[in-house]
Parts: sequence; structure tokens; C-alpha cells
Amino acid sequence: MAFRPEIRTPQSGEPRRGRGFSLEELKAAKISLADARWMAIPIDSRRKSHHAENVKSLQDYVKRIKKLGKETRKPKAKPKAEKPAPTKPKAIETNLTELSGVTKKTAETLVAAGIANIHDLSTTSPRRLARRTDIKRDRAERLIETAKRYEREKSKAAREEKAKEPQIKELKHLPEITRDDVRNLQDLGVKKLDDLKAENPRDLSLLTGIPETRIKEWRKILRALDKA
Repeated sequence: MAFRPEIRTPQSGEPRRGRGFSLEELKAAKISLADARWMAIPIDSRRKSHHAENVKSLQDYVKRIKKLGKETRKPKAKPKAEKPAPTKPKAIETNLTELSGVTKKTAETLVAAGIANIHDLSTTSPRRLARRTDIKRDRAERLIETAKRYEREKSKAAREEKAKEPQIKELKHLPEITRDDVRNLQDLGVKKLDDLKAENPRDLSLLTGIPETRIKEWRKILRALDKA
């Protein structure tokens, strides 16, 4: 126990240590039972006496407890701001490895020098490439020439692919259309490609004898050409 009150013996009136403070003393010191238990103050509910010195001891004890609480109560440390996790730099997408003789390591060297793709490589100069990297001048020339050849072949392939596309400018250019089909369509007033797109495929099929599936295929081709 933290401390004890002073009481007096009934016979001689001599002071001695008691078992606990009386309820009247707690009340005079303005200490509730709950607070008394929390502060480990001994209580003797059988005692009825009330001594001023005990009330003073209780008040002093409470002051010491409160002072001690203030000294030991440290301010809460502010939570440290979490540092954002370092983000890895996004890898640059490159097609340099598609070139013959360009390894992954070489591609990384080129990208680090600001050459992100084959087109960049084809438009740079051997001198600049050799200066920005540890690649020798003669190898730089070969790499650039390879990139230029790749660009030429790619451009040629694109032109050839475009040439394969159907060049439909008139009704007679539609695939699998016969002269009779063209004549029958024109007799119905369908003289242009726009006219064909505006008509109902089922009605045209009934009036011309052209299979409805073929008319729908023509309209599909025309729509694709419009989007191109």
C-alpha cells in the first residue's frame, strides 16, 4: 500500500498507523471510491472517525500523483510520414532488337543514348552515335545502314499491302459482279456506290435476282472503305 492514515487509540489517545482511510476522510478530500482504488489508497470502511491531518495527507497524495502523471506523460510522437516506395522507371518500349545484329544489351545502350526505336537510329549520324555511346564508328555506320534498310523494306511492304486493297470506284469494280448485275441495278436507279449503300439488300435481291448475301458483302466492303 502507498501510505496509511494516522488514528488514535480509544484508551490513551496515542497516535498510530491505521489500516485505511475512512469514507468520511475520502469525502472531505473529494476523492471518489473509484479514484481511491485506482490510486491504491487504503480504505477502512469500518472506521467512522475523521481527522484533518488525514484529509491533508490525502490531498497532498493526490497532488503528487497528478504531478507525477504530468511528468511521465510524454507527448505522443508524431507518426513519421511514410516515404513513398521508390517507383521503378517505366521501361521504354523499343523495336531495336528486331534489327539483325542488335542484341538486348546493344538496344539498352542505344535507348540510354536517346535512341528509342529503329526510326531514331535510321535518322541519326554515325558520328553522333559513336560520341553518345561506346560503339565504334564503323559499327555505328553498319547499325544505321541496317536501320535504314529496315525502314525501306517496311515502307515497301506497306505500299504493296495497300496496292492489294480493292480499288472500288464504280459498281463494275465490285467483286463477282456481272454486267447483267450492273445493268439490273442501274435500271432500278442504283447507279452509284452510294445508291447501293442506301438501298435495302433484301429488296434489291428480289428485284434483281442477285443473292442477298452478295449484296450484303458488297455493302460491307463499301463500309470498310469509308472507314479507311
